[in-house]
Amino acid sequence: MKKNIYILFLFLWLSPHIIKAQEGIPIYHDYLSDNLYLLHPSMAGASSCAKIRLTGRMQWFDMADNPMLQTFSFQTHLGEEGQNGFGAIIFNDRNGYHSQKGLQLAFAHHLNFGNGAYVNKLSFGIAGTLVQNQLDETSFDPARYDPIISGVIQSAMYYNLDFGLSYHLRGFFFNATLKNALLASRNLYSGFEQVNLRNYVVSMGIYAGKGNIHFEPSVLVQYKDFSGQMITDGNLKFYFTLAGHNQVYVGASYRRDWLKDANQSFYQNITPILGARINKFTIAYTYTYDLSDIPLSNSGFHQITLGYNFNCRKQLVRLGCPEIF
Repeated sequence: MKKNIYILFLFLWLSPHIIKAQEGIPIYHDYLSDNLYLLHPSMAGASSCAKIRLTGRMQWFDMADNPMLQTFSFQTHLGEEGQNGFGAIIFNDRNGYHSQKGLQLAFAHHLNFGNGAYVNKLSFGIAGTLVQNQLDETSFDPARYDPIISGVIQSAMYYNLDFGLSYHLRGFFFNATLKNALLASRNLYSGFEQVNLRNYVVSMGIYAGKGNIHFEPSVLVQYKDFSGQMITDGNLKFYFTLAGHNQVYVGASYRRDWLKDANQSFYQNITPILGARINKFTIAYTYTYDLSDIPLSNSGFHQITLGYNFNCRKQLVRLGCPEIF
């Protein structure tokens, strides 16, 4: 049993999927479904509308106790001028015997420099996250004695802070966030976990085009301080405007990690994206396919996002990226 436990924690250390599941809200591709606020607290209230987003993700259908994630997010501007914003995220992340539930609250301040013709906005944000981690040991074999196995559901709670900055100019956008700025000790995995969960996340892109067709290339870079791991996303989306300012968009994202040891097998995947904004409603679907040399599963990862916009204030500018509008 003890040998199996060591193998389990080694797997936790090496797997990109599970590493992310132990650091608060996992970073998948739901941010491409009109929801950059999931990554960057500075985006809280940056839009002209209040937004509700509900995301469900399920992985590895061909495996028992497959990973699942649900998030509920809400963000809104405060006041008619929209100089401040507020946001909240509730999430539930399960991965086999491990699970985490959390609540994040964010506040953002927006400085508007535009003259009404286009977006020119600088934003600052801070978010506090409270997370409860659980390790379910009730199904472990009690006949095999191991002092680190208690046979119960172990639970530990911790909190952390995120700091973010965003800048929008016409169709260009830039976001940078320090996630998990504090050292967090959870004392749940018998000393196997890192207390340094800092993750530096930077994303940028541009929204351009003419008439009813626009395109949006963007990139996202993550750097994990404790492991030196870097993960990059290359994204491209095409928007097609319909009657009544409704939109349909399609795109794709390519993700891979860059390990310090060049002899290790790196992780990579590709994710097609399909979504629509009809009146005040949003729906999006992504399917992630693993391209790694040693894939963890052949069934792919499915994710759906549902959204609703309300309390929309009058547009102050005429040119900007979809996240603002």
